Amino acid sequence: MAALSEVVVERVVRCPFSIAHDYAEDFFAEVAARGAEVRVPLRDLVVLRRPVRMVFEREPDQAEAGRPHDALAVHWTAGTHLFPDFHGTLRLRIASVDETRLTLEGSYCPPLGPLGQIFDLLIGRHIARATMADLLRRLGDAMEAREAAFRSGSSGTTA
Repeated sequence: MAALSEVVVERVVRCPFSIAHDYAEDFFAEVAARGAEVRVPLRDLVVLRRPVRMVFEREPDQAEAGRPHDALAVHWTAGTHLFPDFHGTLRLRIASVDETRLTLEGSYCPPLGPLGQIFDLLIGRHIARATMADLLRRLGDAMEAREAAFRSGSSGTTA
C-alpha cells in the first residue's frame, strides 16, 4: 500500500463563529450543485483546472474531547489516475469575537506508485498545499462576503 501524504492549511476569516458553519455549508452546497472544480496553482503563473466530484457532510469533530464542535468532512475525486483523491476535514474554531479560524487538513495517496511518491516529495505536496489554500481562500472570501452583506442589511451568496 502506498504511503499517504498529509497536508494542513489554515486561514482566519472575518466572520463570527456563531454563523461560520452555516456559511461554510452553504458554500460547499453551492459548489457541489453547480459542479465542483479544483484549481491547481503552479507557481502562481499557470492555473490548471480540473472538474471534480466533491462531497461534504457535517460530522462530529473528535479533535477536542469534551467540546461539542462540528467539522465538515470534505472529499473530492477527479476521476483520473493522474490526480489523487482527497479526503479531509474542515475544522472551524473561534479566533476572536468577529473571526473564525478555518483549518483544512487532509490526506491523499500519490498516484503512479513509486514514481508518484518521488514526484510528491519534490513538488506534489506543494501543489496539494496550494490547491487546498486556494479552496480555503475561496471559502473564506465567500464567508466574508456573506457576513458583510448581512451586516450591511443586504442578502446575497458568493461561492
